Amino acid sequence: MGDVRKMMGVWRRACVFVAALLTFAGCASTGSGADSYNGFLQAIAVQCKPLIIGSDDIGQAIQFNGLGAQPEHYNNFLGKTSALYAGGISPTLYRDSLTTFLGGGSYNKASFDCIIAHLPSQPGQAPAK
Repeated sequence: MGDVRKMMGVWRRACVFVAALLTFAGCASTGSGADSYNGFLQAIAVQCKPLIIGSDDIGQAIQFNGLGAQPEHYNNFLGKTSALYAGGISPTLYRDSLTTFLGGGSYNKASFDCIIAHLPSQPGQAPAK
């Protein structure tokens, strides 16, 4: 009976290892999606200047790893923008939720219009150049 339990433990560990390996391989194979999103962020940081929402310079924050925006505002921006990019939320919900969280400002409309204009035609795809 001890040998059976030992073999079951080995089998479970092997299954966990294979599942982790497959998960990692799946993430690695879809890296182009993350690269496309990062490229999208870099594009809007440059092409939507000044990319300011509320009082946060989001364009600067994108280019300088968060500098230029309050950390919680920048993290919220990244989360909402990722959802918008993937097609998980509508542009209207995106605008409303970020304005509620980051605040209103004279650059908000232009910044949102530019971000939305740079979205790819299909969610999660690289934008057309």
